[in-house]
Amino acid sequence: MLRRTRIVCTVGPASASPAILTKMMRSGMDVARLNFSHGTHAEHEVLLKNIRSSARKAGKYVTVLQDLQGPKIRVGALPEAGIELHHGQSVSFSTDLETYEINGPIPVSYKKLHRDVQKGHRILLDDGFMEVTVTSVRGRVIHAKVDHGGVLKSRKGMNLPDSSVSVDPITEKDHADLLFGVAHGVDWLVLSFIAKPEVAEEVRRSARAAARVHHVRAPWIMAKIETKLGVEHFDAILEGVDGIMLGRGDLGLEIPMEEVPIVQKDLIEKCRKAGKPIIVATHMLDSMARNPRATRAEVSDVANAVLDHTDAVMLSAESASGRYPAATVQAMAAVIDEAERSRYDIIDAPVSDVDTPAHALAHAIAVMASRNIIDAAVTTADIPDIAFVLPRYRPHIPILMACPDDDIARRVALYAGVIPFVCSSDIGTFVPRSHAFLLKHDLIKARDRVAYVVGGGGTLSLSLHGG
Repeated sequence: MLRRTRIVCTVGPASASPAILTKMMRSGMDVARLNFSHGTHAEHEVLLKNIRSSARKAGKYVTVLQDLQGPKIRVGALPEAGIELHHGQSVSFSTDLETYEINGPIPVSYKKLHRDVQKGHRILLDDGFMEVTVTSVRGRVIHAKVDHGGVLKSRKGMNLPDSSVSVDPITEKDHADLLFGVAHGVDWLVLSFIAKPEVAEEVRRSARAAARVHHVRAPWIMAKIETKLGVEHFDAILEGVDGIMLGRGDLGLEIPMEEVPIVQKDLIEKCRKAGKPIIVATHMLDSMARNPRATRAEVSDVANAVLDHTDAVMLSAESASGRYPAATVQAMAAVIDEAERSRYDIIDAPVSDVDTPAHALAHAIAVMASRNIIDAAVTTADIPDIAFVLPRYRPHIPILMACPDDDIARRVALYAGVIPFVCSSDIGTFVPRSHAFLLKHDLIKARDRVAYVVGGGGTLSLSLHGG
């Protein structure tokens, strides 16, 4: 049985070379994330070329996610050594400065911050490691008192859990990055800090327009949920996008941290029932950025995300700048394998949930898989009614999905349990042609019992072969 849960690796300095990328892919890397909060277009272009060439060498379809920076609020340029903040100290921030002057206010990137914060509001700095409380706002200067200190360095993030901000959801930088990504064939666009569903539709229109200019297929759209508003509007956001990333780091600063595990379970369940993939992200094996072994708590975190039935788990600094990128992928794959072999990974799909022909077929395939009647299921991305319903039942067999081209194959490779292959879905000859292809490429064995789902003219049919 092949591993179903996908591994997303952020690509950065530690994993940029083709040799390292190939090793990571062979160790279990399925998806490459390009973080556009860092790096130039020229640097990302090199990464894209290396990812594509390494995927060919590894012999697999590797999805490329372009993660747009979004309206992240940050402090401005500070001295190289940073500024030390002490408990009880008075500190100020200015929306009118670009660089720091000694003993002056700390510059911030969001130029309307002074309008959105009020006395008593908290400002969290550097992923919440430091915290200040606003004492007053005078003009464009925000005065505050340090509650939890530390060393604050340039460009560190700011979170405002008590404030409603009016920052533009798609910045000029995001738009320029989007155009670059579409022109270079990224598979998914990830929208950061999404709080309203209409933002995704605006981005989708821009991506489609850019795709027409470059004569390419537009990327699919993923919303990153990392704000309180994103959670509150999740149902509407999910309806308008193709997938979800759960950014637990910023979310844990926006809502009480004890709520995050339950939110994770709720969002995964909603995505699975909607037939849309979800990635669980942030600090999954964080200690392996520095150490050769993960903590037991991190291992449990990854395993629990798998048992929640997420489609993918993600590495950030661990693979982008950590000391052991390939070893981290191997460790994550081992945890996933063990979790998926357990009885806790089984989904008991009630018959009451079956309300369409596609769901009935998907349910039947899952039942046959659970009783060892079949060894694999074959369908086609050209029949979305079944192709993207089948993964929601998480059958413990490979879902071999025929795709019209490499672009679609890379996109669907993000779905749990899906193994894409490129093959025409012509209904008249699909079963014998795809069967021969799968045998030739060792994706099935001659003795395997395989369920084929085909369709046309609004109908679906299931046929069994082998055994």
